[in-house]
Amino acid sequence: MRRVLVVVDMQNDFVSEKGALSSKAAQKILPFVHDKVRAALAAGEEVVFTLDSHEEDDAEFAKFPTHCLEDSWGQQLVPELEALLTEDTTSRVHFVRKNRYSGFYRTDLAEYLGLTDGASRDPVAEVDLVGVCTNICCFFTAEELANRDVPTKVYARGVASFDQEAHAFALSQMKTVLGLDVIE
Repeated sequence: MRRVLVVVDMQNDFVSEKGALSSKAAQKILPFVHDKVRAALAAGEEVVFTLDSHEEDDAEFAKFPTHCLEDSWGQQLVPELEALLTEDTTSRVHFVRKNRYSGFYRTDLAEYLGLTDGASRDPVAEVDLVGVCTNICCFFTAEELANRDVPTKVYARGVASFDQEAHAFALSQMKTVLGLDVIE
């Protein structure tokens, strides 16, 4: 059974104290996310890291402050997770650069997960999902998984948002509307 851990946007600009859109909630989930990544890699499972990646004139900056500029410090995976990646894990780690909320939009994620016709990999049987922000990038990536009928577990202790009300609402929608397994 192919199981993949999808780690959404655990980047300096969202998690590190000096990040452009950092929040205490994102910092609080880092130990849990770290443990999930470590356990998945130790079990021989695959880990996908989505990386929010923007050009300086990105339309998203009309809604949010400038963040995750291509090849900047803010766009990099947080050091705590980067430290888990070794030569031995390279073949089981995949990075998805995205510039919209969904990890699927104009990326290779569907093909990597084996969800496209003629995909080079077997279809994923289950996805575990952690990361930030619960109500934005996590939600829209989870919605795409639900639309593809991929059994998905979202770990409430492993997702966070700068907006606690929106975080709670998104988790509720993932469970009741999308039919995902939200683990409290």
